[in-house]
Parts: sequence; structure tokens; C-alpha cells
Amino acid sequence: MKTRQYAIIVLFFISCGGLIFFSSFDQLTHYGSELAPVPKNNSHDLVEESFFKGVNYYSISNSKPFIDLSSTELSLSNTDGVVLGFGPKGIVYHYDKMGRVLEPVYFQSQNCKVLLKMKDLFLENDAQISSGQTSLKAHKIFVKANGEEIVAQDDVVTATNILKTNDQVIINSNKANYRPKDRLFQYQDHVFGLIKRKKHYEESLAFSTDQLMLNTPQNLVSMKGNVTFKKDNLEANANRGEVFLENYNKRLKYYALYDDVRLQERLINNGKTLVRKAFAEKLEGLISEKRIVLTGFPKVFQQKDVIKGNRIVIRENVETVEVDDANTSITLEHDKD
Repeated sequence: MKTRQYAIIVLFFISCGGLIFFSSFDQLTHYGSELAPVPKNNSHDLVEESFFKGVNYYSISNSKPFIDLSSTELSLSNTDGVVLGFGPKGIVYHYDKMGRVLEPVYFQSQNCKVLLKMKDLFLENDAQISSGQTSLKAHKIFVKANGEEIVAQDDVVTATNILKTNDQVIINSNKANYRPKDRLFQYQDHVFGLIKRKKHYEESLAFSTDQLMLNTPQNLVSMKGNVTFKKDNLEANANRGEVFLENYNKRLKYYALYDDVRLQERLINNGKTLVRKAFAEKLEGLISEKRIVLTGFPKVFQQKDVIKGNRIVIRENVETVEVDDANTSITLEHDKD
């Protein structure tokens, strides 16, 4: 009986010793595993990037070139199709609906980001582009959908040459949208500009407004909100305005103002400065004849003269005023010399 009890006790201790041994062995086999190399993961979710210096990058989509980019440094993600460039210069190619090549967009900046899947290009810091007769500078420029639309923001400056009229239209603003295919420009926020003629002796026209559209196929500039025109000694303000670029040398209105028109002109009369003021609902300026036509209950204040009529014509730098259907109050007594 005692022999049987001793055998059971011995067997119990042997079993405990075996459990302790195998537990220690398992810990030894895993000791230092945290220092072992991480096994490779073949998952496609990992981003694979390549880095280059002084590289020329070229992308083709549907057998047609999309972008040609040279950069001092370039990062390429093979997974999500993102290209980052530093000091980039290059070309974006775009096409019409028939697949015909349009004017390419040339660009440069300090930094750029290309989304290959969307065919989008982001430019930042000293960003510049040029396409056809237009050059554009801004802090940020976004070339969308293979050049379908260009959006610029912060310190925007554009210069566009109008081939048919020999005008150069220079515009500054905070925001601008440009559709190269349609040759349409839209500007917003603190818009200032200048229309310059090719010949130096021809008059320039400066302007400012809240919103502006430049339609180059129609040679038309349209403005809305706080419109101001300035030329020589004349300044005019209104709520809306237009410039008809094609009419510079024609006997047609070159510029027009609408809604709450206010005009001020400085004249020199016998060595003295004369300020002429006018108010109307509509103003039309004929550059070729140096005439301004006021309609819509116009009034002209010239020295002590008050001139009213249905239609008043002012000749620039000339005191003479032409009035149709006049209702005029004129004071003939002028200050003695």
C-alpha cells in the first residue's frame, strides 16, 4: 500500500517537472523575437515611393502625352499615382473633343503635385503658366482635368494679348479662373487692370472692379460691382461697365458704364483748372471722337453752370457741352480775374 502511495507521489513530481521544463523551453524559443526582422508584407495597400534628383518625368494617357516635367528633386508614388516635384518646369498637353492638340500649358514653380489618375496639377510658390497669348502668375495655380480649367489664387497677375485689336489686357486680382479651350477669364476680389494699345501714342484705359470677365473670342471686357475707369484727366464710376476692344478706331462706343454713373474731369481753362462733374444712368465713350455721351436723366456741373437734358454730349478736354432737349440752368456770371 505504501509502495503504491510513493509511486503516485513520484509520478506527480515528474509531471510537474515536465511542465516547468516545456514552459521554460517555449520562453527561450521566443526570447529576442522582438528584435527579429519584420516579415515582408506583400499587401498592395502599402505605398511604394521612388526618389530622384535632376530628373525628367514623362507621362502618357490613352496613347497621348499628358505631362512633361523636369525637376531638381522628384518623388513618385507607384501606388496612388502621385508625383511631387521641387523646382519643376514642364508642359501639360490637352486636347479638344475630337482629340486634336490644343495650345499646351507651360508651367514652372517652386513646388508641384501631380495627380496622375485625375490629370490634375497643383503649383505653389512663384507659380507661373503660359498658354497661347496668355501668361499667368500667382502664389497657387491649379491646372484641372488635363488643362480643362485653370484656377489661380493669391496675388494673381495675368497678361493677355488680343491679336485682332493689338490690345494687351493686364489684370491683377485675388482669384482667377481661366478656361483655355474657350479663352474665357473670370476674376474676383480686388480686380485692377490696364488695357494697353500696341502704339504708345494711343490711349490706355485703367480700371478696377469687384468682378470681371474677359471674353477674348468676342473681344469684350465685362465688369460688375464698384466699377472705376481712369484715362488721362478723366475718372468715372458706376455699378457695371463694359469695354468693346474691337471698337477702338471705330465710330462706336469703346467703353460703357451703367447704373449710378458718376464722372469727374479736370480741364485747363486759361491756365486755371476747371473740374467738371456729371451724373447719369448710362455713359458711352467714343475714343475715336473723344466724345462721352450721357443718357438717363444726365446732369453736368461745370463751374456755376448746371446742365440738364435727355442726352448730353461732352467732348474731352473741351468746355463745350452739347445738349438735346435741354432743361438747363446756366449762371453767366463768372469770377472776375
